[in-house]
Amino acid sequence: MSKIDRYFADVAAIQATGKSSDGWITVARSSDGDLDVRIRRGMLRELTDREIAGEIRTALLAAVADHRRQYVQLRIDYFGSPVGAMAIDPSDITGQP
Repeated sequence: MSKIDRYFADVAAIQATGKSSDGWITVARSSDGDLDVRIRRGMLRELTDREIAGEIRTALLAAVADHRRQYVQLRIDYFGSPVGAMAIDPSDITGQP
């Protein structure tokens, strides 16, 4: 497996989690891309619609931030920079010269 193949495999394997601002909701993204959303008992009874929307938003944003943090770290680990990657030889991608 080439370096770029390992990089893409590692990016695809990222598992990210996030928790809402008041802890009512947790979101987990598995490496297959599925989202698991957990809602703490009583949230729908105790919070207003606006508060529920805020909890959903902050949980999802926290999961996205965790994914982004891990993605940036992979860019640094593989390419030495979070901004861009070194030029890639096409044979690294296609496996053909």
